[in-house]
Amino acid sequence: MRGFSVNIKGRVKNYPLPKNQPLFPLYEAVVNSFHAIEERRTSIGDYKAQITIEIVRNGEPTLPIVPGLLPEITGFIIKDNGIGFNDANMKSFTESDSTYKAELGGKGVGRFSWLLVFKKAIIDSRYYDDTEYVRRGFEFLVDSTEIDDELKSCDAQEDNLTTVELVDCLSPYKNYLPKNAMTIAMHIIHHCLIYFIADTCPIVKLIDGEETLNLNNLFHENIKTEDNEVTIVIGEESFKLLHVKAEEKSVGGNKLFMCANNRVVDIKELEQYVIDLDKKIYKDNGFLYLGVLTGKYLDENVDMNRLSFNIPDGTGITEPYVNQISMKQIMDSALIEIGKYLSEYLQPVADNKMKRIKNYATNLAPQYRHLLKYKKDEILKIKPYLSDDKLDEELHKIKRKFDSELKEQNQKLLDELNKGVINNEEYEHRFMKQMKKVNAANGATLAEYIAHRKVIIDLLEMGIKKGEDGKFQKEKFIHNLIYPMRKDSDEEPYDNHNLWLIDEKLAYSNYISSDIPFANDNRQERTDIMVLDRPVAVSESENDGSIFDTITLFELKRPMRDDYTDSENPITQLLDYVDKIMSGEAKDKAGRPIKASPNTKFYLYAVCDVISKNSRLSRILRQRGFNTTPDGLGYFLNNPSYNAYIEVLPFDKMINDSKKRNKVLFEKLGL
Repeated sequence: MRGFSVNIKGRVKNYPLPKNQPLFPLYEAVVNSFHAIEERRTSIGDYKAQITIEIVRNGEPTLPIVPGLLPEITGFIIKDNGIGFNDANMKSFTESDSTYKAELGGKGVGRFSWLLVFKKAIIDSRYYDDTEYVRRGFEFLVDSTEIDDELKSCDAQEDNLTTVELVDCLSPYKNYLPKNAMTIAMHIIHHCLIYFIADTCPIVKLIDGEETLNLNNLFHENIKTEDNEVTIVIGEESFKLLHVKAEEKSVGGNKLFMCANNRVVDIKELEQYVIDLDKKIYKDNGFLYLGVLTGKYLDENVDMNRLSFNIPDGTGITEPYVNQISMKQIMDSALIEIGKYLSEYLQPVADNKMKRIKNYATNLAPQYRHLLKYKKDEILKIKPYLSDDKLDEELHKIKRKFDSELKEQNQKLLDELNKGVINNEEYEHRFMKQMKKVNAANGATLAEYIAHRKVIIDLLEMGIKKGEDGKFQKEKFIHNLIYPMRKDSDEEPYDNHNLWLIDEKLAYSNYISSDIPFANDNRQERTDIMVLDRPVAVSESENDGSIFDTITLFELKRPMRDDYTDSENPITQLLDYVDKIMSGEAKDKAGRPIKASPNTKFYLYAVCDVISKNSRLSRILRQRGFNTTPDGLGYFLNNPSYNAYIEVLPFDKMINDSKKRNKVLFEKLGL
């Protein structure tokens, strides 16, 4: 009987294993098998070594697998023909934090993960002990402090055989166990990558019912297509980086495996570090990249549970670590070598990315064009294959940074001149250099505004066309495009509306309201858009009771609408609003009267389609004496009775006029 020199329950409870790593105990058992085989080889030389892993589903290791229906995995059985549980290994097993396998990277704690994830472990070891085959078998339980490790004689065996059975996976870990044997096989290969790379790797098989997977074949067929190892020197430490091309996309991406003592400790997703590298390399070239980084420094600085490294990250290094190699140094050095190895694959990606960004900034978003010159290094860091929206976001971030830096540089230049740090001649030189940046930034701002106008016109053109459902856009779409509904100029900034579509001057009016009912009372009528301008008396208030010189009203209708009547049509609606204002009944949103006099000029716009000469609205316009505009697209009338100019503005005319007014600007920007 042998007792544990540690509180097992406490050791298991304190074992820091995340619930999404349920296979870690399996890895520990498999690595122990590799170690047992290595130990046996040191004593008898090379032999036919093998490791077998059996998946146990619902308590049965050989449960038939029905296609499309995978029974729950409850445990694993790991078998090897290594050295076996001899006295030395048994002593190490019952001693927490044993140093027996220190040379192999053993920490002496991995077996405690078995009892964290599984109810128990059953060990049975039969091995040749100098003169005869012997057997040692026992159960490893969290509540048991003693193990019956009595060594017994047994019948002659064909070979050594040690079996570790992990029984009854526990919650919450069982919820995260992979269901598929191939997935488990690839996970084992990834974790034990170093062992599979070695020419001396034993035969490793995974059995799931009637299915047997040869992990060595999987590794060579799907992962190891070629290898190329380089040495990295940092200070006095040397590291080995093995470049591997994986022809199997199941590896999940381009990765850097950081290893200690022949096992993977940390995996870096390289898409986060290598700008122009992503999973498209597999589609274009038929492989994903795997880097395997090893070194004595990593072996010596892995934590007790082999889940991470005790290496400073390199940011904000404190005094005790000032002379210690940081993880940043290691990563930077590794990434340089990875970049060199993949350069022939990454350079075309980078070239195409820059070509696309130049085209985007030149033709679609000229507000970013100056960044190509002044922020090239930042632009090179943009990931490839981004959507236009995501690309615009990245360029906008760079532009914001450029604008901020420019402001700081301008202020610094002025401060240095004022303090006498620089003379006038040097200031003039630096000022001219700075002005080039300022002009570029201002030009970019103007370009952005012009490009915005082009987009708005394009949206308006789209909005007046019939959709896939065979219907036209509702009035609301057009309304919000011109001026946001239920808003006014007190809360809506100039660049948030597009009244320039109708008339450039409208944007600079005293007060604009959109879809706000008179007196802000929903029971009352509302104009689609109302513009109050130039009160006769000068005042700081938009509406201090003064009479307005001009009032502009808009009535917006759905594209291609023609269900108007003599009493219900946009012309009548507009004139009714004038009557309400002239009578003194109309009030603004604050409840103040909107005052007009017989001299107040009214500009009335009906933004709507006149479908044909025989349409209802066309008939109404003829009856009221409207004239056609010189381009033949619109209609207008001067109504002396209301001191009003009335214009019917079809959508085609509004678009054509907007294009003409902005034509020169669009052409200058290549839009």
